[in-house]
Order: sequence, then structure tokens, then C-alpha cells
Amino acid sequence: MIAFQDHAEKENFADVAHAWVRLGAAGQSIKHLRDAGCKELVMAGTIKRPSLASLRPDTWALKFFAKSAAQTLGDDGLLKALINALEHTEGFRVIGADDLLPDLLATKGAYGNIKPDLQAEEDIKYGIRAALDIGRQDIGQGAVAQMGQVLAVEDSKGTDALLKQAQKVRMSGPGGVLVKVKKPGQEHRTDLPTIGVVTIEGAAAAGLRGIAVETGGALVVDRDAVIKAADAAGIFVIGIDIDAEARSDHADGSLLSAELSNPLVFLIAGEPSGDFLGAQLMLALKKKTKGRISFAGIGGARMEEQGIKSLFPMAELSVMGIAEILPRLAGLLSRMSETVNAVERLQPSCLVTIDSPDFNFRVAKRLKGKGIPLIHYVAPSVWAWRPGRAKKIAGFLDHLLALLPFEPPFFENEGLATTFVGHPVLDGEAGKGDGPGFRDRHGISATDMLITILPGSRMSEITRLQPIFGETLFLLKKKFPQLRAVVPTMNAVAGPVRRLAAEWPVPVLVVEGDQKKFDAFAASDAALAASGTVALELAVARTPAIIAYKTNILTALIARWLVKARFANLINLILEREAIPEFLQGACRSEFLAAAMEDLLADTERRDKQIAAYNEALKKLTPKGASPAAQAAGVVLDVIRPE
Repeated sequence: MIAFQDHAEKENFADVAHAWVRLGAAGQSIKHLRDAGCKELVMAGTIKRPSLASLRPDTWALKFFAKSAAQTLGDDGLLKALINALEHTEGFRVIGADDLLPDLLATKGAYGNIKPDLQAEEDIKYGIRAALDIGRQDIGQGAVAQMGQVLAVEDSKGTDALLKQAQKVRMSGPGGVLVKVKKPGQEHRTDLPTIGVVTIEGAAAAGLRGIAVETGGALVVDRDAVIKAADAAGIFVIGIDIDAEARSDHADGSLLSAELSNPLVFLIAGEPSGDFLGAQLMLALKKKTKGRISFAGIGGARMEEQGIKSLFPMAELSVMGIAEILPRLAGLLSRMSETVNAVERLQPSCLVTIDSPDFNFRVAKRLKGKGIPLIHYVAPSVWAWRPGRAKKIAGFLDHLLALLPFEPPFFENEGLATTFVGHPVLDGEAGKGDGPGFRDRHGISATDMLITILPGSRMSEITRLQPIFGETLFLLKKKFPQLRAVVPTMNAVAGPVRRLAAEWPVPVLVVEGDQKKFDAFAASDAALAASGTVALELAVARTPAIIAYKTNILTALIARWLVKARFANLINLILEREAIPEFLQGACRSEFLAAAMEDLLADTERRDKQIAAYNEALKKLTPKGASPAAQAAGVVLDVIRPE
């Protein structure tokens, strides 16, 4: 073994015949090899490329540089010239480490238990193009990509330096991916991209979520240890094939090629209903682009399931009303600045803000004129209050997606392009619940009276409404001894909901998840619900309901002064009559709710009339053509890629 001073580690040579040589003393290395009778050479290990002055070349090295002009070559060119000299001048045969130990070559597929998701697969494609691009220039063999953006590429400093650079510039959202591939035309006997446990540790420290290496074109040292380290770190390692055309010297390595572009959509949702809209939109965008799209932003569990990693917990934005917002104003302003900075840094193909206008419109205003198309999903209810907002909104948005058929004219008259896309609840599974199965699974007999209780998705709503709903059940229990209740909720608020529901006077079942919620709708005789999107879900499920809402007194006084709409429930608004009973603010009292619910439960004709009203309203809400989410996705793509 020839061990180069200041490059090799002493412990690697204790048990083998070796000689320590200065890197520039090439003649001395060749003499040691000849004295040992060596005929075949294998190059292994890491060399830090020195300057010519620090190299201090001996006579052999000086002749080599003079003959090949190798001092002007890149790493690969230098090593190719060195192999040529060793084989044709000195008579050695140089073989590759991959020939000597073929089991080290990367194999196709995932190495451990963790596999790349759709976003990671897209980032791998970007990393491949970047790595091949710098490989053609004989600069390096690796690149780090995140959410469709190349964060860093490898240079002569190597992979460790690449990972440190990626850590400095990494973005919020899903972690990036390290891609290591062989350079186009690379001499495999001199230098193949290599990963080991140290690479896994470096990738994890850099916040990456995976590593991709070229099948048959990279070395994986100590495969079992690499798999164990990767699984422990929660990152994937995968072997990938590289298309021959992509590796070709004539291939276009440009990362800005239009046909290779992978649009990045930044989305912001501030509450559960917006999280649902965002998830449906993301799914439709992935279908329309065949997966060639990336996402970043703020969202909840549903959007995270579709591939987004929230910049911060969405629950921090889930506040409503003047009195509720004021105590948290400083934190909200800080999150607003953080969001604006993230959008400016990422420079996405567009920004899609979803409902939550108090937060989202302030973000959009600060980004106006930054060259990023601004789209808002869910038109503000200017028809209900403050109609003058339409003109102000038209001043900073580029496009508006409306859920209701009568909304576009309010904004188009102010010059804002607006498209009625329909309400995404119509895309959901609310009408496909399994009622009999739900009752059977939870031991609820056919003679039991079951009510779905929906006290809201925000903590401010839950703490205000759940005690009133509990008192309502106490009154109903006197009339219906077999009364039971089910409370669909979500993980973020499930704990408080369970604690409050435990005080109710009837058997209560708390369930989480959309499917269980829709099954509960189908199993229930009626529902008592906070005003909001869930009222429309109940309509889709054809579950008769009573709608209630109560907010902070200050918010209520301001709303009473500003709000012009006659109803809170969307079904009533569309039908322009109170087809579904509403009990708001002062009317949101347990004795009123109990009386209305008693009438509904005892009167089949009342329930049938509600279902007929649901059908009438839903017909008006259904857009022509594609589903609401597909129509919204089409608009977003038209804005990103106008013809």
C-alpha cells in the first residue's frame, strides 16, 4: 500500500505492507511498487487536491505535467492522464475498485425501510440533471436539490463541503436530497462517487431526507451499516438508473429548460377547512401535471399527506374574531414576516392563499410586485359585509377562485379575474358514509337515538360552544332516554374535546378522521353543528341539522354592525330562506337548541323537508364540467403557464 502523507489515515495501514510517501514524490511511489513486485494498481481513498506549490513535484511528476499539461485539467482529466502514464509508460495495469469488489457497486432500489415520496422523486430528477451538468464540466459528482431547486453542487472540496453548504442554504419544507452520479465519460478506475456511514451522518446533519446514488456507477461502503444508519436517521438511500441520453455529452444540462421545469407552488392554509381545500387542490395539480410539481408553504394534516411540510404549525393561524386575534397579534405578525421571507427566498411559480384573509391578504400585499403570481382561493364574502373590499382586493391579487356561483361579478366589476370553481366539499366523501356499519362497530342499536355533535375546529369555538351543546343534550335526555352522541374531531383538538365531552349526560363517542366522521353522519338521526364548512358536509350527507354559533361579545357587536347577510348557513344563503334552523349569538341557548332538535327528531316530515332543501342547494352549487378541485387546478396552471 502506498499511503500519502497528510491524506491517508494511519490506522488503515497497520496490518498491511505499506510505505508513506509525499504526494508529489511520484517517482518514489513507483520505486516502492516495483520493489514490492506490484503489477496491478488500484486507486482508493480521498485526496485533497493540492496547489502546484504545495505539491512540490519531483522529477517524475514534473515530466508528467510537462508532457500532459495536466495542471490545466480537471480532476477526471488529471486522473485519466495519470492512468495513461502508469500503464503505457511504466507498464502497470490499473484496475478499478468496482472490478475488485463488485459487491460495493450500488444496486437499484431502496436500501432500507424508508422510501422517497413523490416530492423526493422530483428532487432526485433535479439533482441528477445538476450533477450531470457539473460532471460534464469535470467539477464534481454530486448535487443537493430541494423542492425543485438546486441548493448546492459539489466541487473540488468534496461531499462533506457540499453538505455543509446545503445546510446553510436549505429552505423550509421537506428536506432536500443528495444525488451522487458518475461523471459523463468518467474513468471509473480512478474515482467513483462513494457513500458510507459518514455520508449518512452528514446528510442527516444537513437536514436532508434522502440520498440517491447511481446504480452500477457509485460505491456503497459497508451496505449493512449504511442501511442501519439511514433507518436510524430517518432518511432514505436509493439506487437509481441514469438514462443513457441524459448522460450523453450532447445532452442539454440546463436546469432552466422549459420542458424540464417543475413548478413550485407555495400554498397557505390557516384553518382545517382551508387545509381540506389545499389538499384537494394539491391532489388535482399532481394529477394534471403527472406528478411534475412541487409544493411548499403552510398547511395541516391533509396537506401534509399530499406532500407539503408546513413552515410552522397551521394551528397558530386558526384564530377568528377581533378579541381572539388581539392577544396573539405579535406572534401572528412574526409568522407573517417569516412567511413572506420564505416566499421571497423560494421564488415559487405562484402563491396560492386559501381563505384566512386576515393573514393571507397581508402576506399577499407584501408580495405584490415581486414577480410572483398571487392567487386566492375562496372569495371573501363581500356580498355579506364590507362590499368595498372587492376594489381593495383587486388591487393586489392576480386571480380569485370563487366557491359560489354568484360571487364572480362582485370582483370582475373591479377588474380582478375571478373563476367560479365550485365548492370542493362536493369532491369529498361526505355522502359515502357507512351508517349501519358504524352503529354495529360501536354497539349502537337501531332503537338508540344518535346525534352528531360538531362544536367547531378552533379551540375558541370548542370552549364556547361545547358547554352549551352539553346542556342541550341534558334537556334532550329527558325526552329521549336512549339518546347517544358522537363527536367527530381532529387530532389537534381531540384532547380538549374528550375532556369536555366526558361531562355530558349521555354516552359519548369521540372519533377522529374524515371517514369516521362521514360514517357518523350516515349513522345519525340528526346533527347539532357550529356554523361553517361542516354544515355543507352535512348537506352532502343528507343529515338533518340544527346550526348554531356564538362568538366573543366584541366580535359579535362588530359583526352585527357590518354584516348584511341574512343567514350564516351556506344552504340558507343559496336558497335565500331559512331551510336549516340557525341559532346565532343570543339565540344560541341550550333551551332553544333543545326545542328545535326535539322537533326535528320527532317529526319525519321536517327531516324530509331539510333533505329536499339540501338537494335544491347542492344542485346550484355544482359547477359544469370538471370537479371543483380539478377546475381550480386548471386555473392555477393557466396562471403559471399562460399560452
